[in-house]
Amino acid sequence: MSESITYDIPDGATGGLRELLDAVRAGRDEAVPELVGVLTDAERRTCLPVLKSWRTNTSNNVDDGHLAIRAALLLAGAGCCTGAAAAAQWLADAELRWVNCDPSRVLEALSGRAPEWLGQVAHRLAERRTVAEEEYPLIAQLVSAAGCEPPTTDGFVLGWEVHVPGDGMTIKDSLRDDPFLTVMIPRLFEVPEAGSYLQYAHGWPEALAGLAEEGLLSREMLIDGCLSRLLRGGRLGIVKGFLALLTALDLTEDERAAHTLTWVRMVPNTPALTAGRAQEVLAGLDEAGRLESEHLVEASRAALFRPEKKIVRAQLAMLDKAMRRERSRTDELLPVAAEAFGHEEHSLQERSLALAVRHRKHASGAVLAELAASAPQLAPDLRTRADEVFGDAIAGNAVAGEGTDAPAAESDTLPPVPSAERLEPAHRTCAELAEEVGALLRGHGTQSQQERALNGLVVHAHADLAALRAALEPVVAQQRRAERRELGYRSAAIQGWHWLYCVVLSVMGTASANDLGFISRQAQDNQCPHSAFRSVPRIRAAEIGARMSDDPLPFLLATPTWSTGTIDPSELVERLVVYERSGTEPGQADFDQALLRLDREVPPEARAAAAKLTSPAGRRLAAWLASGGLPDPAVSRTTGPLRPGSPHTAVLVRTEAVPGYEDRPEPFRSLLGAHDPVGSPCTCGGDVECSPDDFALLPQHREIIAGRMLLTFAGLTEREGVGGDARVLPALAESGGPAGPATHLLLAYGLGARRVEEQLFAVDAMLVLAARGQLDTDQLGLEIAELTHLRRLKPQRFAATLREAAGTGAHATVWAVLSAAIPLLLRGEAPHGLTAVLTVAAECAERCGARGAIQEVNEVAARSGSSQLVRQARRIRSVTAQQP
Repeated sequence: MSESITYDIPDGATGGLRELLDAVRAGRDEAVPELVGVLTDAERRTCLPVLKSWRTNTSNNVDDGHLAIRAALLLAGAGCCTGAAAAAQWLADAELRWVNCDPSRVLEALSGRAPEWLGQVAHRLAERRTVAEEEYPLIAQLVSAAGCEPPTTDGFVLGWEVHVPGDGMTIKDSLRDDPFLTVMIPRLFEVPEAGSYLQYAHGWPEALAGLAEEGLLSREMLIDGCLSRLLRGGRLGIVKGFLALLTALDLTEDERAAHTLTWVRMVPNTPALTAGRAQEVLAGLDEAGRLESEHLVEASRAALFRPEKKIVRAQLAMLDKAMRRERSRTDELLPVAAEAFGHEEHSLQERSLALAVRHRKHASGAVLAELAASAPQLAPDLRTRADEVFGDAIAGNAVAGEGTDAPAAESDTLPPVPSAERLEPAHRTCAELAEEVGALLRGHGTQSQQERALNGLVVHAHADLAALRAALEPVVAQQRRAERRELGYRSAAIQGWHWLYCVVLSVMGTASANDLGFISRQAQDNQCPHSAFRSVPRIRAAEIGARMSDDPLPFLLATPTWSTGTIDPSELVERLVVYERSGTEPGQADFDQALLRLDREVPPEARAAAAKLTSPAGRRLAAWLASGGLPDPAVSRTTGPLRPGSPHTAVLVRTEAVPGYEDRPEPFRSLLGAHDPVGSPCTCGGDVECSPDDFALLPQHREIIAGRMLLTFAGLTEREGVGGDARVLPALAESGGPAGPATHLLLAYGLGARRVEEQLFAVDAMLVLAARGQLDTDQLGLEIAELTHLRRLKPQRFAATLREAAGTGAHATVWAVLSAAIPLLLRGEAPHGLTAVLTVAAECAERCGARGAIQEVNEVAARSGSSQLVRQARRIRSVTAQQP
């Protein structure tokens, strides 16, 4: 206890009052309930102001003595509050309740209170979501003592869900004995974040279905609630849970048919898993003759509009089977199938056309004419096939369509803003973990899966090392066989070990101290801003391996919360709380990485909880959150040689060192250090392989990562294009932090991709940035123009990429980029391929109804002659010259 803090008992305090206050300041919480119970209401009102002042004294002190005082304060204050509202306020105090006082002891301190009073306290606590979740056991005991109805607030429901499994009991037995069962289960379908445990906690779906069979729960309520919840959508993990419940309920055909409209309404906007399940049910109902054609038509139109190829293929197959079974439905269903003529995926257009050709002989003339009217939506090669099949109808339709008005201007169609997925918890069994580790070591998996597996190795090694070793033996044996084939002997593989494999060998006890020391030195010696990308995971792996035998970690701090690599600050605080309780010392590299992954948005409660941490790591986290986290370094464009002595000029980015990180050990110092590719180029040359995983190192500071990738992208455009490195662009767009010059330059280089599959990465990135409101179209256009004049980009290539983007419906976005680039591109000597750029610009201008004349374009349009460049400039001029 700090000597500077005093807990003075007022003069004139009565014997009972003095005895209670003395117990509180001594931290004897076990004595408080009895002492507070003998006080009169007047004595309690006298005591409460003293307790409030003492509570203020403990707010900035978290040593063991003050923790004991907080527990005693919590009990004494609750017992001295004579009003239910005041008692609830006291029990909800963030400075007191985190000491995790035994709920039964709180009930003892409140003994003698009327049941109605206890019920009011319970319901007031439940109204605070965070309190209700964290203090569920206390609220539940208050409800039981009061004999009142349980609260049904969101927080209480979420707390109930977490605390259902009883010690040594199955989920089903725990639910059967739960007094709140019939009240909580209906709310499980209504609370937005409820239902996670349906997927993760084994036995929930089967238990609920079993209780329905026993008559303890209404089967109709479960079915209605589950379908209603799936119709609302939500996080993938929650959707999987309710789908699992639906599977466990095993609906009869009558039950499925009774909810036909719900299945139909699931198809348009729910997650793909839900829509796919709805399709399966509707297909079964149609085969059984229990699906009306109008419902099949409605579901088909929704499914064919979706972007997922699997869903569109399944719907076309359903329509095909329906028309095969009943030829009389052809006129009603075939035009619906033809709606896929306009799908962006060529293979789906082809399937739709093949279906139309297959069933055309059973269609009326009016339907064939309708198909002909839809044929222009097809790709050119498929349109030729349609001409051959529907020739007469197409010719008639062309005559009828003469004199139609020009299409109206279209607004942009941007993709939905992608939401990061929460990482799944550690694997339940060692066998599941070993299977995923094997796949990851073979190169199959994402960065999120790697992080989850890494944490799983640590968790299971801490829980049952022998069982984990047994499960991993086949994986290690297979990996060693691969090493012998490639390298001939094991020692040569050490330098190239995947960091995950390093931890696997540490689990097995076959990674020696020398091996781990070698990897650690590799990750620290001769580091630079580029090598740090690979060294950070390696030094974490070496650190984990070194702790595996002597001081194993219970779990990792740096495991991301989200698929982008970001960590929820509240979650990191909770992890450190567990570390502190168990006396675990964090790994330095693991903790450094955890800090660098923290989300920029920090809830106030996370800062408050961090301030209560007592360990050096906890205090560092608290200071980190209080200061606003990792600052953004200054970033500026720079132009210079691609590499020393190179005749080629590139546009790159200079990044200043992040303040305050100069004293951190390698490789973090290099990761966050200054990077000046022109004024002080790296000895490594900076031409390193880029990976989407790199953004997970600093998921809220993409400019740092992007700036270091620019040399690689600039070098690749000099040769054969950006190649496989283009796959980093979607990760760039989905990362956090400012989207500044490095982000837009990297995207501009990516737009110059040579292959279609590479172009799509750049398209995805540009559209995601636009959808997130982070795309500066003027800046991107200027970067494209400058890189083109420096011969870093070829106009025909970036024109093809931007055409792909426009094909998704983003005509206004593409026009905004090109309208910024074209004036600079037309100045001086026009680069080869500029006609392709103006062609795309003209198409976009017409589609989005662009306005505002561009002087440089008008000058080209005014030239004599009829070259394609001039003709495209005239197209642009004719659109932009119109009045708004």
